[in-house]
Amino acid sequence: MPHLKEADRKRINSMLAHGNKCCEIAEAVGCDPTTIAKEIKRNRIVSKDASKGQSKVLCKKLDRWPYVCGACKHKYTDCCFLQLKYDPMLAQRKYEARLRNSRRGINLTKEEYDRLVSAIKEGLSIKRSVYASVKASKVGISLPTVYRYISERRVPISKMDLPYAVTYKKRKAKPKEYDYSDSKIDRSNRTYLDYLSYMKSHINEITVQMDFLGSIKSDSKSILVLILPQIHFILLFAIEKRNSSKVVGVFEGLEKSLGHEKFREIFPSILTDRDPSFSDIQGIEFSAETGAQRTNLFFCDAYKSNQKASVENINKQIRKFFPKGKTVDCYTQEQVAMVAKTMNEAPLHSLDGYTPKEAFITLFGLEAHAKLFGE
Repeated sequence: MPHLKEADRKRINSMLAHGNKCCEIAEAVGCDPTTIAKEIKRNRIVSKDASKGQSKVLCKKLDRWPYVCGACKHKYTDCCFLQLKYDPMLAQRKYEARLRNSRRGINLTKEEYDRLVSAIKEGLSIKRSVYASVKASKVGISLPTVYRYISERRVPISKMDLPYAVTYKKRKAKPKEYDYSDSKIDRSNRTYLDYLSYMKSHINEITVQMDFLGSIKSDSKSILVLILPQIHFILLFAIEKRNSSKVVGVFEGLEKSLGHEKFREIFPSILTDRDPSFSDIQGIEFSAETGAQRTNLFFCDAYKSNQKASVENINKQIRKFFPKGKTVDCYTQEQVAMVAKTMNEAPLHSLDGYTPKEAFITLFGLEAHAKLFGE
């Protein structure tokens, strides 16, 4: 049964004044007659008080339909009783107030509330997303509602505890200086426009996005990030003293593990930025063992990180494990790969609660996943 609207209440008031029956009003409004009766009795108010010697007694006619004095012929003549009327605008305001009050508080049992709070606290301690924590709690509650509870301080969790809640600040304007010795790399036919043209004839193809996680200048290690954007599946590689040959070595290792055909299936095309470490185009695109082309490499325009937004976003997620400004030299490849496995096994809202690992296995098979992680 839909709730009565302001227009419905105005129609009720009008038909009351014309002396219509309850069933006639109900039919016109589109609801049950008992709803009309309850609406009038709940919202009727005094229209004429019992001052100047008038009685404070209600007329017995008000105990039955129409419950108000709107169409009574004695209303303006010899009536000495307390008179009642139905005010549609006041009724609408009272309805809206009841609606707001009914939605206040927490719509959970004590057990569900405790389970939800415990799951979120545990999730935050191991750098799990709020969505994954809520899903793990198995409490039937939406993510926006959880954020509202946190914002309204209805749970013992502060906004300050959430990832990225306090990481944004005004940056100091500092011009970037680049001194790339290989700035004359020929990237013709591999620009972002070329990539868009390529995708026009490869509509259902997954393009892997590639980038390096930013590191401090004193670090000798860097973390290479590969992501399959549609399923948010990531691979991480710790590279010592990165250069173009080390990057090519990563792809040689992947092809050796997966086999040429499976590599082409998972990495048909790659989109990256203009980092000098990605300058060996032939080495990345072609197999050193067979000489066959294994992928297509494309480059974003200079200073256009939004053209590979997925890997930029995942870098922000990875920062939960490798904080900005902290060294990554202390991490081994096994530890870096474990971070990738942890992120791939977290359920995502964008995948309807499934994990990137499950999505990858659905698309490429369990054997390919095992080979990627040496399982």
